[in-house]
Amino acid sequence: MHSLNKEESRASDETVPVSLLVSVGDLSADKHASKLISKLKSLHSNIHVWGLGSSAMRKAGAEILYDCQEFSSIGPMEVVKLFPFLAKVRSTLLKEIENRRPKAVLLIDYGGFNLVLAQTIRSRYKNLPIYYFISPQVWGSRPWRINTIAKTITKMLVIFPFEENLYAAKNIPVSFVGHPLTKNMPGQSALLDRNQFAKKYNLDQKKPIIGIFAGSRKSEIKNLFPITLAAAKQLNKERPDIQFAISQANQALAQEIEKTINTEPLLSNLVKLTSIDDSYNLMSACDLAWAKSGTTTLELTLFAKPMLIFYRADWLSYLIFLAFKRTQRVGWPNLLAGKDLVPELIQLDCSPEKLVQYSKDILDVPGLGKEISQQLQALRNKLGEGDYAEACASEIAEALSN
Repeated sequence: MHSLNKEESRASDETVPVSLLVSVGDLSADKHASKLISKLKSLHSNIHVWGLGSSAMRKAGAEILYDCQEFSSIGPMEVVKLFPFLAKVRSTLLKEIENRRPKAVLLIDYGGFNLVLAQTIRSRYKNLPIYYFISPQVWGSRPWRINTIAKTITKMLVIFPFEENLYAAKNIPVSFVGHPLTKNMPGQSALLDRNQFAKKYNLDQKKPIIGIFAGSRKSEIKNLFPITLAAAKQLNKERPDIQFAISQANQALAQEIEKTINTEPLLSNLVKLTSIDDSYNLMSACDLAWAKSGTTTLELTLFAKPMLIFYRADWLSYLIFLAFKRTQRVGWPNLLAGKDLVPELIQLDCSPEKLVQYSKDILDVPGLGKEISQQLQALRNKLGEGDYAEACASEIAEALSN
């Protein structure tokens, strides 16, 4: 039988795509993953990425078996409703692993689904490399999940320095790769200045602007948005000079937001609805932000923007959260600072009255807002200076080459 020489063998190998399974659970992680995939393709041109994700990953060249928008949810009760569907997704992935034989697996965030997936994969494939980017918050709740990570994950690729120390202490392979937002956020030169933003939305640049960031999911708009609108109406009665601009997280929510605003003539005149592309421009231009607890609070931290963090869940979800909670604070700026730097209005405190009260405290005392802004600016250094996509791609490319 004719045998291939080394050059022919190498050429033959390069014609066979190298398979990589990626599992992503929300649109934010989908964007981070897309940059990572693009970087991977520049290092490993013969790679075929497939799995769970959405439009950004698809644009980067990944094959999407399930769009993560189909199962994006919040709260334990919503997740329970999705159990049958998620079980089907997991079963499909396992069948595809058997058929496609990936050389590595990359899990990104979405701990509730991805950790179960990791356990199942590891039980069947003892030597398959499994990398985890954007760690489950084992330091904040459900700390026992670190035991699952120790048994299943080949290496953790973490986005906060303190997470590297946490995993290293448990002898779990780990690398701090930097936070995606430090690279994905636009520079000041790419943003509208305050005057340009004010003109675009018929606002007075000389008067205070409150930016409202009520969430990126339909359930958040349904449960939280009315609270912020009630607060805006109440604050307008006391301080008619204050202006309000609302961020749209995505097109899917645009109609829901507009429908809610248009229920009252007062609201349609009081608040300005900004375009999806102007979210960062609003963060830059506003004097104060009302932000739903989550990634938005970290983005606002990078803008050094004074904020009020709010959140309210159904009571069963909240009680479950309290049972598993291991940190005193929930907002990213407060977690990074290790103290109560900005107000957190959670559950019963998440009310129009509280939003009004704390807004006046910050806006009426310019020195307070300036002090908060300075302390937020200092937190940026805690998120690293490196390129997460490059660091992650280098780690995974090595596994794909073995």
